[in-house]
Amino acid sequence: MADQAQQLRKIAWERKKKAKYITVSSGKGGVGKTNFSVNFAYLLAKNGKKVLLFDADLGLANVDILLNLSPKNTIIDYFEKNLSPKELITTSNYGFDVIPASSGFSKLASISEEDFEKLIEIFVYIDEKYEYIIFDAGAGISENVMKFVAISDYNIILTQAEPTAITDAYALIKVANKDYGIKEINLVINRITDEKAANALFDNLQKIIDKFLKININFLGYLREDTNIIKSVKKQQPLAVFNPNSVYIKDLSAVLQKLNGITVEIPKNNISLKDILRRLVS
Repeated sequence: MADQAQQLRKIAWERKKKAKYITVSSGKGGVGKTNFSVNFAYLLAKNGKKVLLFDADLGLANVDILLNLSPKNTIIDYFEKNLSPKELITTSNYGFDVIPASSGFSKLASISEEDFEKLIEIFVYIDEKYEYIIFDAGAGISENVMKFVAISDYNIILTQAEPTAITDAYALIKVANKDYGIKEINLVINRITDEKAANALFDNLQKIIDKFLKININFLGYLREDTNIIKSVKKQQPLAVFNPNSVYIKDLSAVLQKLNGITVEIPKNNISLKDILRRLVS
């Protein structure tokens, strides 16, 4: 009876879900996906949206580290201690909530269909509480990644201008399209020099995709290389807080404005002169 009730709740959620579910993924690791997700969540929250950031790299937690959080419970506790979804939600200091992943639990590297059905219970609970639910997914084409891709309203693939990253991004797009029936993907190019280089890279990738796949790929834009990111990671703060006037945040704001009409305003820099001088020498 419990399994039947769970299935009915899943069907109801799929039909009536109100929040916008967005998966941020990448073909390979190390392209800046979690930094993108954290700052994405912050900018939306700063513009009055109710946002939850779900660390969907279930066995390799990163979001809580970047935000300097010490969560009481993580996703492994949800499975092993049978916690309620409410007990998983951690409030950040930046206006959005987080559901943290766990570190070093291989059993979460490839969760079963049964366990993913249990994850749906979380989405049923949080759906009406938030406007945006962002999944910071793992890298690659594992089943874990593709399960989040498959249930999302919008999929953003982050890549960068190097052969392995582009090849792996194409592989992710191919699997999403051919194996999971995804018809639309949004692409963002990170760590690029300028608009001309970004457009050239996208044009080349689009030609290959148009030739071999049946999927619409939207180019949301690019994020220029920014040394401030490393500094913000060391401070365990979103870059949009650490340095809201950085080129990365300006570029990210432009990217978000292209995503289904999402508009954002770059937070004003209220940093004191003392803080500015301190950061110049840090």
